[in-house]
Amino acid sequence: MLLLDVNYNEKDEAKKLGARWNPELKKWYVNDRKDYHKFIKFINGNIIIIDNLYLIEGKQNCFKCGKETRVIGFGIDKYINIDDDYINFSNDDDIHIVGAIEPIPEKLIKYIQEKYNYKMRFSKTTQTSNMSNCCDNCDILQGNFFLFNEVDSPFFITSIDDVKRLKIYKITLDNDITINADYSYANYDFMFKKYGNIIELKL
Repeated sequence: MLLLDVNYNEKDEAKKLGARWNPELKKWYVNDRKDYHKFIKFINGNIIIIDNLYLIEGKQNCFKCGKETRVIGFGIDKYINIDDDYINFSNDDDIHIVGAIEPIPEKLIKYIQEKYNYKMRFSKTTQTSNMSNCCDNCDILQGNFFLFNEVDSPFFITSIDDVKRLKIYKITLDNDITINADYSYANYDFMFKKYGNIIELKL
């Protein structure tokens, strides 16, 4: 099941295409994945995550205070990429790390904010406000660009030891979800499932 972003004046169009109304959630939805392409207009995001989402915890030394701090990223394996007028199902089962995702499912963001120093912060580099990692000790922003693009990042994987240093939490989704995120493929993505310690996380 995938929840749709349908305005009131679009409900007849969505219903005609086969969308159904959930009275408890007060949202329109589509049940069958093979029909998702019909509803691109009502899908607000660039990725549909299927079945699972991964929360990945690493550690690094804060550039400001020098002390060790925890940092998190997200991982996806089964997903659908959404373009302007078509959707493309992923054809591999490897975990791919993504940086910040938006929106974060309600139960997950509650868990994250109780456990990690992860909150809305303004970045001078990007001139935008985003949910971001902050140092456990001095509270300084740990920039997303470094975390997910630089070779010294805990999420830059080149060896089995790099993978084993991470905690990988697997979250089974109640339904497929739509997010906005930047993602890419890396040669070592197969290592996450082969060598990583994957822990089931129930929210």
